[in-house]
Amino acid sequence: MKKVLMVEDEFMVAKRLKRFIENAFDEQKIELHICTNLDDAYDYLADHPIDVLFLDLNLQGKDGFELLKHTLCESFHTIIVSANSDRAIDAFDIGVLDFVAKPFTQERIKKAINRLQQQHNGASKYLTYKYLGKIELLPIEDILYIKADGHYSVIVTKAQQNRGTKQILHDKNLDKLLTLLSPDFIRIHRSYVLPISNIKALLSEEGSKYNVQLHTGEQLPIGRTRLSTLKAKINGE
Repeated sequence: MKKVLMVEDEFMVAKRLKRFIENAFDEQKIELHICTNLDDAYDYLADHPIDVLFLDLNLQGKDGFELLKHTLCESFHTIIVSANSDRAIDAFDIGVLDFVAKPFTQERIKKAINRLQQQHNGASKYLTYKYLGKIELLPIEDILYIKADGHYSVIVTKAQQNRGTKQILHDKNLDKLLTLLSPDFIRIHRSYVLPISNIKALLSEEGSKYNVQLHTGEQLPIGRTRLSTLKAKINGE
């Protein structure tokens, strides 16, 4: 069952959006909760795990972007539903899954839900993450590779001035992060995702095992079932 939170302060808009969301999920059961202000949304998120957040950006005079910045590093995806379409680029840059402009249609909400349920590569320029209690922005171009860590992910950044690599724990798993990353990123193993541009060579070992060698010299394993796809991607096929 998908757990959905909608943050919308206009009653009729919330009613319409709720109906469209329920229709878009078809026969899949969902648990949908509505908050009409940012304070209630913060409180709800503190006590309830969710799968997707539908967020308006203008909430009783307060800016939904503040909630957005604090929640994009969480495990759930965010879909903006707002009349402030001039802020779409900024929202995509920091990792929202979709931006639905008001007034919206059933077809547009369905498209957003389809994107949620299918893996599509996005075009985020940054990933948000928590560090020492603050929300930080990580440029996508700084990612060396990402490793699965249970329900979380460990992001390994490129070495800077020979000071080694910095590792960042992210609340989203590999599947969810892939929906936000550019097509340059590929899953080479059930536990590893990286940009094709970071690969220097493919190395074969005994027992039909393969590794990728990064430009840093580090090697990562390639899953047997992913080798042909990786080769095709490298060859531009």
